Amino acid sequence: MPLYTGMDLMHIFEGNSNQNDSGDFGYLNRSRFQNLAFQVGVLLAILTGFAIPVSTSLTSVCNLGIFICWGLSGQYRVTFDCIKKYRVVTISLIFFCCLTCSLLYTPEALSLASRNLFKYRQFLMMPIYLTFFINPRARWRGIQMFELAMLVTLIASMTCWIFPIEGSLRLMDHAIFKNRITQNILMSFLVYLAIWKFLEHPARRWPYALVAVIATYNVLAIVPGRSGYVALGILIGLLMYQKLGVKGILPATACVGLISLVTYHHSERFQNRIDQVVKEIKEYRVSNKSRSSVDLRLEFYENGLQIAKSSPFMGSGVGSFAMKYRELMEQKGQLVTENPHNEYVMLLVQNGIIGVGLFLCFFWVSWQTTRGLMGIDQSLGQAVLAVYLLVCMVNSLMLDTTEGCLFGYLVGLTLAGGVTGIKTTQQEDLLKSMANHQSQEEPAREAA
Repeated sequence: MPLYTGMDLMHIFEGNSNQNDSGDFGYLNRSRFQNLAFQVGVLLAILTGFAIPVSTSLTSVCNLGIFICWGLSGQYRVTFDCIKKYRVVTISLIFFCCLTCSLLYTPEALSLASRNLFKYRQFLMMPIYLTFFINPRARWRGIQMFELAMLVTLIASMTCWIFPIEGSLRLMDHAIFKNRITQNILMSFLVYLAIWKFLEHPARRWPYALVAVIATYNVLAIVPGRSGYVALGILIGLLMYQKLGVKGILPATACVGLISLVTYHHSERFQNRIDQVVKEIKEYRVSNKSRSSVDLRLEFYENGLQIAKSSPFMGSGVGSFAMKYRELMEQKGQLVTENPHNEYVMLLVQNGIIGVGLFLCFFWVSWQTTRGLMGIDQSLGQAVLAVYLLVCMVNSLMLDTTEGCLFGYLVGLTLAGGVTGIKTTQQEDLLKSMANHQSQEEPAREAA
């Protein structure tokens, strides 16, 4: 990837994909040092795509470096203008500010509440990532680095399956860098990207079809992460909808159903996981006693909704879920948890209807933004939003470090493609207003 040469005046809001820089939605004059900081920030942003699926520590180091480069290079000026002119950045920061304000009334200790707030840092990092991914080549490299990390994970996982390794539970589940739930969710995105690239040029990109088949088998038959099953089904359905429109809904349903049926009859691991879900739901309805993952989740949801009734609009404050749940369990004598495994229940308890509303508003604004994008930016952006919107119903994805970081990273990366269209829209509005003004002046001149 060529390094960026941005020492002179550079303008990016002309719809030219070869532009490399931005600032104040116009010109940004950098010193040599600032330009170097910007280049380092871009490289770190691209490297983050590899770091997130592989190492939490490396991800933290990259994020720290990106934040420093964001300040030193002057890219903060781009972010500040985006707050005023790019709705997705605005709603992202409003949502985080809402969470921050709840520190004022949380019953939890400030140190613990702040730690919980920090788990939502992806809503702060997303506008920062965005400023380093304005160049389409940088976005493409960021996606490639994520694919590379997942290919390494896939190869290692298949190797552990073929040559079993006795050791930790993670290796027995054939999960490599992350736990089985996280790996399966991330692997589902590799399946999506591989199929998307294959469909773009089937004759030239046939290896992507092979990767998609192997990765799908890894998700469904090898690594026992049921959230990955859900994510994979969502992505297959969405991809067919993106390619075929409304006509793709029925084939997508048939395709997901057929894959599930074949896997159920040929994979004992997949069959056991599905049977366990059905069994636990039935037993919970009959006895209302929880023993394992699914029925425990149902218990967490039920108790969480009960807690939320005490403060439905503003919630109990960020970080308060564990304390409130512990107090309720002292009365009920049930299992205590700090995580309800449902992002909406967590937000409802801690930030009320306002928090949940802003969270959903972020997804709506982001989805509307993707409709103005093209190519992989639009497709992958919608894929990320669809998966997180639905899988957050069975997991607190924003609280999980890897899933949360990946969300901020991929949303920032893909929606950066929409920044170059902002000035064009503004220019059109300005031209329209000037034309209206001139049309009003002409009759007056004629009368004069």
